[in-house]
Amino acid sequence: MIKRIVSLIVFLLIVNAGVRLGMVYFHDQQFKDAVRELALFAGQPPAKSNEAIVGKVMQLAQDNQIPLDPDFIDITRNSSAGLGEKVTIKVAYAVNVALVPGYLRRFEFDYTTP
Repeated sequence: MIKRIVSLIVFLLIVNAGVRLGMVYFHDQQFKDAVRELALFAGQPPAKSNEAIVGKVMQLAQDNQIPLDPDFIDITRNSSAGLGEKVTIKVAYAVNVALVPGYLRRFEFDYTTP
């Protein structure tokens, strides 16, 4: 009987950690997709300013529950012949996840749009 209870507790702890970690990676993937789309269209006429892009990235981070600081957003522009600008957005952030009660694990994410 005790063995079953311990096994159930261990199983529930593993499921809980998996769900918490899965949600972090799910939100990260949603955020990356949104930032990639933003970078794709940001350089098209009329081109957005860097401040507008940073504001939009911060809004996307908030929508996806990403703890992002504006200081960790880097925007670079490369001009193309007649095609507008190619905008590259680089973001970096870290998330602390409570995998089990009392144990936090830090996951760091660094992404640069293609």
